[in-house]
Amino acid sequence: MVNCQWSTASPVDSVKTLFGNKVVASTKNDTYFLNADPGQHYVIDSNIYGIQNYSVVQRSAGREYANLSNTGSAAYPLVFDINRSTGFNLGYNQFDAYRYHKDSVKYYQVIRPYTEVSMLIGLKAEQIFQGIFANQHKGIIYYGVEFRRIFSKGIYPNSRNNNNGFNLYGIYNSKNKRWNVQADIIFNWFRPQENGGVTVDPFSGKYFQKTLVPVVLGVAEGKYSQVDAYLKTSYNIGKKYYEHPSDTNGKKVLMPVFRISHQLNIENSKNKYHDFGTNASPLNSGYYGAFYIIPDSISNQLDYTKIGNALQLDYVARKLSSDSAYSEKNFIASAELGFDYFYIKQNELKSNTSNFYVSGNFRNNASSGSKLFYRAAVKYFLYGWNQNDLLADALVGYDLGKVGVLSGNFTYQLKEAPYIYERYITHPVVWDYSLPKTKTMVAGFRYQNIRYGLDAGLNYYVLDHLPVYPGRSSPYISTGIENAFVVHAGNRNGFYGLHIDNDVWFTITPNNGLIKQTYPMLVTKHSIYYENRLFKKMLWFATGFDLRYRYQNNGPYYEPMMGAFYPTGINNKFYPVLDWFLNAKIKTVRIFLKVTNISSNIGGKGYYQMYGYPATDLSFQFGLKWRFFE
Repeated sequence: MVNCQWSTASPVDSVKTLFGNKVVASTKNDTYFLNADPGQHYVIDSNIYGIQNYSVVQRSAGREYANLSNTGSAAYPLVFDINRSTGFNLGYNQFDAYRYHKDSVKYYQVIRPYTEVSMLIGLKAEQIFQGIFANQHKGIIYYGVEFRRIFSKGIYPNSRNNNNGFNLYGIYNSKNKRWNVQADIIFNWFRPQENGGVTVDPFSGKYFQKTLVPVVLGVAEGKYSQVDAYLKTSYNIGKKYYEHPSDTNGKKVLMPVFRISHQLNIENSKNKYHDFGTNASPLNSGYYGAFYIIPDSISNQLDYTKIGNALQLDYVARKLSSDSAYSEKNFIASAELGFDYFYIKQNELKSNTSNFYVSGNFRNNASSGSKLFYRAAVKYFLYGWNQNDLLADALVGYDLGKVGVLSGNFTYQLKEAPYIYERYITHPVVWDYSLPKTKTMVAGFRYQNIRYGLDAGLNYYVLDHLPVYPGRSSPYISTGIENAFVVHAGNRNGFYGLHIDNDVWFTITPNNGLIKQTYPMLVTKHSIYYENRLFKKMLWFATGFDLRYRYQNNGPYYEPMMGAFYPTGINNKFYPVLDWFLNAKIKTVRIFLKVTNISSNIGGKGYYQMYGYPATDLSFQFGLKWRFFE
């Protein structure tokens, strides 16, 4: 499948390695691959590194997020990067960190049924439950499902979160390798209560229970759901060969070179915010500003249905070396022509729009074994809501063996503002803009050395016309060009079982723009722990501390009705966050114990996660991951 949307992680991650977990490319029997590069397989992770980072926003590798101080709540990234997704975007991106999407699905290729169950239990009814099941039938049919449920009551009034999601897939490969059929269903469902933040300092000592602290909103909540279905049918063209040398008198099989595909995509998305209003509600005190509608409640709803069709052509360079063998060349090319139709309902307004686009890419073939890896992709919208949007993305790198892996990346993007930034129609608020497109250029490099546990990189950003939603008023586009340098350095080192791991991100902004007003200048993450194997290596354990810190923490404000983060320019003082953990593994069972935010009890002073939202207090969690291979 041609795809121009890649994750916000460094491009090297999906090409060569998942740094931190030390997951390297493998041809072992039980592996998985991602949609963006089916030829690159990864071993199923079974170590205990970082399993205490259970909350989705805290990650063992890569950039982290900040949320509204409760597990499963709206989140935004702590380190600046651009969103490389293209096409129609409603603008409700506050739950992107938790969503299942096409490029996050892991497609497993296993020789026996594989099941993994994960569970977390914490204070204040904090629960995370996740399951994975994958299997195959005679190497012809592959299928699997992954699901996750996040529930947490929170410690402040009206802050409960209830998130549910799953992805289900099935893949059929015909015996003669001519036909391939793949079906995916993705479901995301979020129901957060929204309190708008606290109205008084909860750390003053006046409140012996945080559930008594006054909040802005007492009975507001959001309802967000998404069902996304894909059906892709492919026909392969190529030469035939004997799959095994001993079968020279038998039946030949196909060596696929060209693939012609059609993909049907149907998506339904529903997004609703409702404040039921009470005598204590701020409906009559101007909190919603011009959005005030009727005396006893306020509501905002935006839904859409998408029907997409795409024709795709893929070419994989392969060459027959004999009548019973072929070699993989280091080149894959793809092209796509697509049309998407959208039916939109915004409150009582009904409308429709569409997109017509072309895209193409070429990349290395991981199966070739070449040390050179690269990819380049272009996607352009010829017509529709995103007309003249453009994404050009490229990466090239080389594996220098013991010296390390060096790569460079470049991105240029023209992008339409999200839908809710351009159109909002209800009584009495109306706006209908044709905002300028955001222009972005990114150039950078990355160096990795897994042997010595080193990771370093730099990205330089030039941005123009950034869309801003200022809260309870009309969106606008910034007019000044912004520049930013994001520098990262990290290490994973151990000496006789003692590990000292570090990640440091600097965001350097020469001008006082939106990036400087929204993102911390410094974000650090440190771990010191001891790891060992006991009882003839039957017990594998690690115990130690995680420490996180932010400097010049210009946390944004969260506006719950539109689901938008916007800059405040206020430096929220941030204290070091210290956690203790114990991870252990016995055969296929992995467990962890964790005490979070110990530092909040040192000196008795709390801090704010972002503007108006205090961070959680000291807490305790227990987690379990249990894997089954039958």
